[in-house]
Amino acid sequence: MDTKFSTPICELPSFLSTISMVGDDRHSIIQKLRDAERKSPSVYEPTRALFLSVLRGKLDFEKAMQQAWRISDDVEKKCATQVLYASKDFLESQRPAHIAALTGLVFSLPNGLPLSVSPIWVRQSDPDRILVLHFWQTPFSDWQLSAAAAVLRQVLADYEYGASEIDFISVPFSEVSNRRRFELYSWRKLKVMPPDELKRFWDRFISAWNEYQHKGPRAIKVRRDKTLFDP
Repeated sequence: MDTKFSTPICELPSFLSTISMVGDDRHSIIQKLRDAERKSPSVYEPTRALFLSVLRGKLDFEKAMQQAWRISDDVEKKCATQVLYASKDFLESQRPAHIAALTGLVFSLPNGLPLSVSPIWVRQSDPDRILVLHFWQTPFSDWQLSAAAAVLRQVLADYEYGASEIDFISVPFSEVSNRRRFELYSWRKLKVMPPDELKRFWDRFISAWNEYQHKGPRAIKVRRDKTLFDP
């Protein structure tokens, strides 16, 4: 086996990725930070594009499903077909609307670390609505959802959309079945976390982040293929 060293991340992962890392176990947070060192492919990009195309009125649901089944990558195809199928009732009930990405939104953690809050969108209807899409396999806990809502509230406060209602859409796998479930959260259902509790939420993450940074690079054993000169 060959040995190489890990490259610790020096910037926070994406907004929803970072929120998903925070839990009761500091060692679990550290492990998730280590996992983030290996950049994962964006397997949900086709899913997100098709989902937004239906909401924009560029595709109807059936055509979006047809395109999902034509995706060449098997993992991307599975993600797209599962998420769209679970979201069918919602997608077919929505009126087409212009959707624009909100960029440049940054939240500062209590230690000053910047967290880019993206991607999120605004559906320009009457009235406008904020749109957040969470398509990963593992569902958020109520605690994580509440913290995510508090972060969104804070970064949107200075924007014209700060008072807009939110459609926080989550389509993870159900904890009791091998199928995805569609969940739609409003501000009320998200239960925005109070500032003092949000600070405790981030203090837990920062403690793990500091320990992760302090440990630095790790030696990683890499298995290599045998050559003609190996015994």
